[in-house]
Amino acid sequence: MKPLLLPLLLLGGTLCAQQTDKGLSSITEAELRNHIFFLASDYMNGRVSTTPEYAIAANYVASQFKAAGLQPAVPIEGGEPVYMQGLPFARTVWNDKILWTVSCNGKETQLLHKSDYKIMQGSNLNHENLQLVYVGYGIEDPGQKWNDFKDLDLTGKIVVCLSGTPRKNGEPVLPKEVNDRYNGRRGNSMKVFSGIMSKGAVAVIMVDLDGSSGQDFDQANSTFTAERTVYKGSQRAGRMGSFPTTYMVKPAFLDLVMAGNKNNPNLNPDNVLKNYKPQALEGITLNSKVEILTEDVLLSNNVIGVVPGTDPVLKDEYIVVGGHLDHVRAQQGKVCNGADDNASGSAGVMEIAEAVALNPCKRTVIFATWSGEEMGLLGSAYFLESGLFPKEKIKFNINLDMIGRTGKGNEETRAHYVVTDKKYVQELKTFINDLNKGVTDFPILIDDDEHSPGGSDHMTFIQKGIPAFFFFSGIHADLHNPGDDPEKIDYPKAAAVSKLGYLIALKLGNMDVVPTFQ
Repeated sequence: MKPLLLPLLLLGGTLCAQQTDKGLSSITEAELRNHIFFLASDYMNGRVSTTPEYAIAANYVASQFKAAGLQPAVPIEGGEPVYMQGLPFARTVWNDKILWTVSCNGKETQLLHKSDYKIMQGSNLNHENLQLVYVGYGIEDPGQKWNDFKDLDLTGKIVVCLSGTPRKNGEPVLPKEVNDRYNGRRGNSMKVFSGIMSKGAVAVIMVDLDGSSGQDFDQANSTFTAERTVYKGSQRAGRMGSFPTTYMVKPAFLDLVMAGNKNNPNLNPDNVLKNYKPQALEGITLNSKVEILTEDVLLSNNVIGVVPGTDPVLKDEYIVVGGHLDHVRAQQGKVCNGADDNASGSAGVMEIAEAVALNPCKRTVIFATWSGEEMGLLGSAYFLESGLFPKEKIKFNINLDMIGRTGKGNEETRAHYVVTDKKYVQELKTFINDLNKGVTDFPILIDDDEHSPGGSDHMTFIQKGIPAFFFFSGIHADLHNPGDDPEKIDYPKAAAVSKLGYLIALKLGNMDVVPTFQ
C-alpha cells in the first residue's frame, strides 16, 4: 500500500487546487456588472435602508444567495430559517430650522442651520450651553513634536477645529507624509474619529479657512436629514450608531468666538502659525435645541446566508464576509445611485459567496449585506448584538466597502486600500501580500495612517475585539454624489479585489488556528 501514498497525496493536492480554481473562475466581471447595474439603477432610488427600493435590493441579494446554495441563517419560530434578519428602527423627525445660540461672555448671537452652519453627520444635536474648546488643526504627531491637544480637557465639550493642515506662503508646514495624513476629507474624518472624539468631546465644529482641505462650507455635502433612526427597544435606543456629530461652519464663526481674545489666529492661512494657540474658550458656550415633529417605527433587513463548515469541530467557528447594501438619499432631486458605495462591495460579497459555496471551508463562512451603515453602522452592530452567532466564535471579518473605483492621487497605479486598526497592520500586510501573488495588477496599500481605522462596518467587529479590515477604493469626487454610477466602475479591478477576498476567506476558513494578527 505504501507506493500508493504519494500518488494519492498528489491527487488530493490537485483536487484542492482544482476546487480553488473553480471558485476563482466563478468570480467574473460580467456577473459583477450585472449585480451593480441592478443595485445602482435609478429605479433603486439610492437604496435608503427603510425604503421599498432597499427591500427590493435585499430580496435580490437573498435570491443570489439561494441560487449559490447558501443556507439561510436566521431562525424563525415555528418555521424554516430565512435570509432576512429584521431590524426594527425607531425614527424621530424634527424641524430642520435649528438655531444655535452662541454666548460670548454674556453676549448672544443666533446662527441658523444651512446658512451659518451645516450638520455633516450624527444626530445628537441638543447642546445645553456647552463650552467650546479651540484645538487649532487637531493634529497630534509625536514624531513632529506637534500636539494640538496638550493640556486641554475635551470631555463633554464642543471642539472647534480647523480642517486641513497648517500652511505658510501657500506651502504645507508639516512633512508630506504627515500633511497628507491629515489633509482632505479623509484627514478630517481621521481627526474626528481617532483624535477628538476619543478624548471625550461631544461634537466637532470644523472650520475651513480657504478651501485648501477640499471641503469648504459652500461645497460641503451634508449627509444630514432632519431625522434620527436608531434601534427600537433597549439595545440601542437613544443612540445614533457610531458616527459623532460633526458640523461645518464659515470662517466668520472663528471671528465670532475669538473676538476680543488676544490669541485670535490670523485668518490668513499663510500666517496662521504666527499667533496659533489651541485653548479652552472661557466664557464661550453653545446652546442648541431640536423641535421634534413626529416619531414612528420603520423596518429594514440585513441579508445573511452561510456556507457550513466541513470540519466537525471548526464548523462552529466563523469567518464573516460582509458589505453594506444601503446608500443615501437623492440630492436636489438627483438620485445618488451608489455604484461604488456600495453596490460594488455588495456584488463582491455575492461573488465570493458563490465561490466559497463551490469550495467549502473547514470553518463556517457567514455572508452578509448590512442595512443602516450610512445611518451609523447600525446593521452590522445589530448583527453582533443579536446573538445570532456567538461573538467569541467569530474569528475574522472581511468588509467590502467600495471596491470598484480608484481614489484621488492613485489614478496612475489604480492602487486599492486595505484599511484596518493599526494594531493589525503589520501581520495583515504579510498575510495578504503572501496570498496576492498575481491576483491584482495594481498595488494593495495596507495603510495604518491615512485611512485608519476607517468608518465602515469592520469597525463594529474591531470594537468587539474581532480582527477585521475593509477593502476600500479611496475617496473620489463621486462619493455620496449623483455621479457614482455603474458606468464608472472599473470592473476588472472589482473582480480582482473580489478574487483576493475569496482567497483570504478560503485561507482563514481552513487554517488550523486563525491568528490574532497582533
